[in-house]
Amino acid sequence: MFSNATKYAIRTVLFIADKKDEEKKSKVSDIAKELAIPKPFLSKILQKLAKANLVSSSKGRGGGFYMTEENLQKTLLDIIVCIDGSNVLNECILGQPTCSDDNPCPLHKYYIDIKRDLETVISKASVGNLAIDLKQTV
Repeated sequence: MFSNATKYAIRTVLFIADKKDEEKKSKVSDIAKELAIPKPFLSKILQKLAKANLVSSSKGRGGGFYMTEENLQKTLLDIIVCIDGSNVLNECILGQPTCSDDNPCPLHKYYIDIKRDLETVISKASVGNLAIDLKQTV
């Protein structure tokens, strides 16, 4: 459903959020190595995330990526929209170009409720809360 870029973005944001209490900022090379994401691809993702204020960054010696309290309040929906665009949740599950209540695909009537539930969950799931949940499960 979501692109690899979005999956990487979510993993990256949660990785940085997990490190928020450490003094050291996360560098692209360290994140790429730890999460097994190609560094050039990760750099582009992080640029988008920083531009959308989903992560914070600083340049120069000791620079890198980190989370502020404002960043931690962002949601999974914010990350998904940043990377895949605002229309991603409205796309047909089968990939058909025209799928709606008026012109449904064969799965539309089954998927519509799941989609609404998913939108509700991801719009309420803050990065900060997910990072806390992640620490408790590991």
